[in-house]
Amino acid sequence: MWPAGFNTVFFQVRGSYDAFYLSSLEPWSALLSGTLGQDPGWDPLAVAVEAGHAQGLQVHAYINVFPFWQGSSPPPESTPRHALLDHPAWLVADGSGVPMALNPSYVFASPGNPEVQARVAAVAADIAENYDVDGIHLDYIRYPGSGYSHDATSDARFASEGGGLSWGDWQREQVKATVAGVSEAVGVPVTAAVWGIYEDAWGWRTSQGNLDYYQDSRAFLAEGLLDANIPMIYWPVTDIPGERLDFRTLVADHVAHGAGRHVYAGLGGEGVSTDQALSCIRAAREEGAYGVVLFDYSLFAADLFRFRDEVFQEDARAPDMPWR
Repeated sequence: MWPAGFNTVFFQVRGSYDAFYLSSLEPWSALLSGTLGQDPGWDPLAVAVEAGHAQGLQVHAYINVFPFWQGSSPPPESTPRHALLDHPAWLVADGSGVPMALNPSYVFASPGNPEVQARVAAVAADIAENYDVDGIHLDYIRYPGSGYSHDATSDARFASEGGGLSWGDWQREQVKATVAGVSEAVGVPVTAAVWGIYEDAWGWRTSQGNLDYYQDSRAFLAEGLLDANIPMIYWPVTDIPGERLDFRTLVADHVAHGAGRHVYAGLGGEGVSTDQALSCIRAAREEGAYGVVLFDYSLFAADLFRFRDEVFQEDARAPDMPWR
């Protein structure tokens, strides 16, 4: 265990179909050198694994699943070539079949395209086979919103293979199939960052993972598709229990639907102070979460030893995670 009391690092290695590791499938990220595809002269994932293991930390490779590219201009030529240049049909499309336009934020690849699902599994397998990682962590394992994706492949597959499912349920099946494909492709634990609110059962008028993003995170666990959910509950414990976005209420809801698998409470975010994060950790334990995941290091780096001194020394459970 690291001296600050943590036992695991989720180290991001894929942002938008690029790589922070030596990949034969996708180009080096431009964030490393300023140029997409340019070898930076070092391997961030290899360094992270070696340094993390030397500190007694597990290191899980964290990949963005469906974000396809970020920026208003298309990716430049590189080796390997970026997938958006070779496979523009992988883009999600709106209800009129118009592909999602490039913009300063992410555009998404379509979960309903089997080639996209296969690429995600291949990326995970490539990492697990070539690096001594302790797990694969999935982020953005969802559609970008309820208005997507009527790309040509998804529409054709739904028409021929829908089998009586509603459009929404068919899309949920595509996200689940992607999760399952990753778990089948690797021999290490697989976790996912999931929407903090599965469905708004409290009348809070907020976004819902299952309904707005076709992310049936309860099924991820109930159907044994992955080893743990990490709900992104980036709000504090409210003064009055059950108030809007109450951390404790949401943790309890996710734990209640854990189906015997692990639920790690994701906490933090820019709107949560260190004092509030410490209160969230105590609440997560009281509500039965197996552990907590703090997002992210940069926000709490100055206070890490407060976590050790004030909450982690209270945790008598072994630091290692008994996964699959």
